[in-house]
Amino acid sequence: MIEPTGVAADAATILFNLPDYHVISTTITAGRRQVIIETDQPPGCPSCGVIASRRKERRLQRLRDIPVAGPVDVLWSKYRWYSQEPACDRLSFFESTPQVPARARSTSRLRDQLVDAVILSGRAVSEAAAGFAVSWWMVRAAVTEACLLTLPDVDKLSPRMLGTDEHRFRSVRYFQDPGTKAWTRFEPWMTTIVDLGLFAVHGEMDSRMSVMPPSGRHFS
Repeated sequence: MIEPTGVAADAATILFNLPDYHVISTTITAGRRQVIIETDQPPGCPSCGVIASRRKERRLQRLRDIPVAGPVDVLWSKYRWYSQEPACDRLSFFESTPQVPARARSTSRLRDQLVDAVILSGRAVSEAAAGFAVSWWMVRAAVTEACLLTLPDVDKLSPRMLGTDEHRFRSVRYFQDPGTKAWTRFEPWMTTIVDLGLFAVHGEMDSRMSVMPPSGRHFS
């Protein structure tokens, strides 16, 4: 059963409350809500900055976003615009906003809440992923990015107790030596250094470990 509720688009925009966007339609299909949004920001060419006025095409892009009174399927009615500056090398471009930068598939407010859930609330990455219905990898990537941007100056720290935490941050990779043709397995682990007194992250490092395969074994 489909029940269109787009007649209250202005109220829906207020309730949805995504900066730089307005709701153009909402529907309920099999008990699941779907929201279609458009940006209300003037599209400027990312290369030359000239504001465009001619649309080339449109597509619907699915976005991951925070739950709003439960899970919501969010679709962005996203336009490609012609670049109208003759001296610009770019012929056309898709819209982007601070909430959904170029090539992003999730909103900035979702990533911010994932980081807050793990760092401020102390929830496990897997728990935060389940609560927001996203993948474990997305939560870990958001937390890692936030930590790298806010790491303190190590020369100004005086922790009383240091701790380390190791986790795999990517799938196993195999690399072949060009000279010997031998394959080496790399375990991509990351080590996080934390202050056990303040429960604060002080640093992260790539602790990738290489493991040589058994003699006579070949990988392809």
